[in-house]
Formats: sequence, C-alpha cells, structure tokens
Amino acid sequence: MSRIADPRLSHYGVALEAMARIAKELDRSLRDRAGLSLPWFEALLRVERSGGSMTMGALAQQIVLTSGGVTRLVDRLVGEGYAERRACEEDRRVQYVVITDAGRAVLEDALGIHLDDLQGSFFDHMSDEERDTVVRVMRRIRAAERPACGGA
Repeated sequence: MSRIADPRLSHYGVALEAMARIAKELDRSLRDRAGLSLPWFEALLRVERSGGSMTMGALAQQIVLTSGGVTRLVDRLVGEGYAERRACEEDRRVQYVVITDAGRAVLEDALGIHLDDLQGSFFDHMSDEERDTVVRVMRRIRAAERPACGGA
C-alpha cells in the first residue's frame, strides 16, 4: 500500500476537520452572543477553574500557546478588564494571570451559551457511551509523553 493511501492519514484528518469545524462554530457563537473569542473564553475558564489565578506558563501549556501567544492573549484580556497580571513575590520571572470580577461576569454569561453550543455541535452527535470512549481516549493521548514527531 502506498503511504499516501494509509488510512491513518484519513482517520486523523477526519478528527482534525471535525474539531476545526466545531471550534469555528463555537468561536463564532461566543463572539456574536457573548463578545468573547473562543481563546479568550478558554483562558478565562482555565484561570477561574484554577482558583482564579495561574501562572502564564501554566496557562500557555493548557491552551497550547507559545509564551508570546499567551502574552498577547493576556494583554488583550487585561486591556478589556477581564484579567490582571501579578508578579510572583518569590520569583520575579514568574507572572500570574488573575481573573477580575468583570472577567467572571463575562465568563458566567458565556458559559450557558457555550454549553448549549457544545451540546448541539458535539455531544448530540454521539451516545453517552461514545462520549465516554472519546473522552477516555483523548485523556490517554493527552497524558502520553512522547518525543517530538519523528523521534524514537
């Protein structure tokens, strides 16, 4: 079999395309109905779920951004009054992002919209058993420590 016809390419492509379509729909809905982009929503959600504060590095890891990308995102959140930066007293190299009351309010408004959209765009297309399988597999993939692509 030619490598170009390897079904793994198609299987991964289907998953990638489906998630990209869903992310685009979720982003459009959040922008139109809550005034937040999906990345802003995800950042606020991650910070709030971490007790209202987390390091910039931890946020970058969780939302899969470079340090520069998370810096720009947090700059925008700070500019809107949804978050603020705080320096770590023990290590001046470490910065925290802290959700503000305005950030909590906009997040709370967006949560109902996002949950409804997730239901219609994602969860309505699978049974509870399929959902549990998808989540179990994605958690296993997320947790896997692997060398960079092409590595041994």
